[in-house]
Amino acid sequence: MTIAQMAPVITRKSLENTYQYGGGTISVLLSAAETGGQFSVWESVQKPGNEPPLHVHYTADETFFVMEGRMRFMVGEEVLEAPEGSVVFAPRGIPHTFKIKSEYARAITVCTPGGFEEWFRTLGTPASSFDLPESVEPFSPADLPRMIELGRKLGTETIRPVEF
Repeated sequence: MTIAQMAPVITRKSLENTYQYGGGTISVLLSAAETGGQFSVWESVQKPGNEPPLHVHYTADETFFVMEGRMRFMVGEEVLEAPEGSVVFAPRGIPHTFKIKSEYARAITVCTPGGFEEWFRTLGTPASSFDLPESVEPFSPADLPRMIELGRKLGTETIRPVEF
């Protein structure tokens, strides 16, 4: 087996790598292209009201570092309270979701292997500022076919909205 030599990379949050998505901003800090597909890293700053439905990544693990605010995760059958400073691991193949339980939350997500950041690039819109929206609107049912198709491409399946 040959392992490709990776080059060091340094990036930072900027408007060029930030997208408006789901009631906040997603900044792709390291993409799969920059890590040889090994992982990707993004920062999300979100308000409550448009969190993801229960979903499963069949080919990727996600690790969430809650940097500010409070979040509640459902991973499988477990409900996990995640205050600032928490780290939550959602293994591939296990349905999961989260809720923002504070005015806003800022989290760093590491996705292994990388690639899921394409979700935000495809479904989000390029950000013109880092400001959060005044109000958060749920996704439109018209978005669902695009989400399902992109999910298939990325090895992700949306299961259903869930309250917890």
